[in-house]
Amino acid sequence: MKRKVIALTGGIGSGKSVVAQFLREMGYQTVDCDALAKEIADESEVIAAVESLLGHECVSNGSINRAKVRETVFTDGNLLKKYDEIFFGRVRQRLDEIVKQSFATVFVEIPIIDAFDFHFDEIWLVDCSKGTRIARVTERDGVSAENVEHIMNMQHYNRYTRVIPNDGSVENLRQQVLLALKNAQIV
Repeated sequence: MKRKVIALTGGIGSGKSVVAQFLREMGYQTVDCDALAKEIADESEVIAAVESLLGHECVSNGSINRAKVRETVFTDGNLLKKYDEIFFGRVRQRLDEIVKQSFATVFVEIPIIDAFDFHFDEIWLVDCSKGTRIARVTERDGVSAENVEHIMNMQHYNRYTRVIPNDGSVENLRQQVLLALKNAQIV
């Protein structure tokens, strides 16, 4: 079977990470672009670039203050674009290295599908209602619904090959993932 690289994308709170966890449990390789970005965020030149762009309040104790950054960049599209530019070249490079070393299907959890140019064989959009997403994120992250809505308003998903609905139970989501694997001829 030909190796495939499949993107898992969707807005904040949609359930991308849950789908990725299911896939890991089934033995598939997954790559989390947010985790790669967090690793990159520990690099001193990245911390300096974020501080220069967003100010001292977005860096504390030599680390990027992600909550403050999120509060700042998701209210200003120009700042978000500049912030993203700091990370995405490095994330793409690491993703390339991981994929080249793989011999089987790789699932890439990527919140912003157009963050950088990369060839995906398929793009799976994990999707659910706005209300569900807001409830999940406010509970999970302890942020305001307004903050979540700002983020949601900046996220647009127009490019995908398959939709995985996630408004039901965890078991329903698992069944949707199995169906997607079957339809993609991976299982």
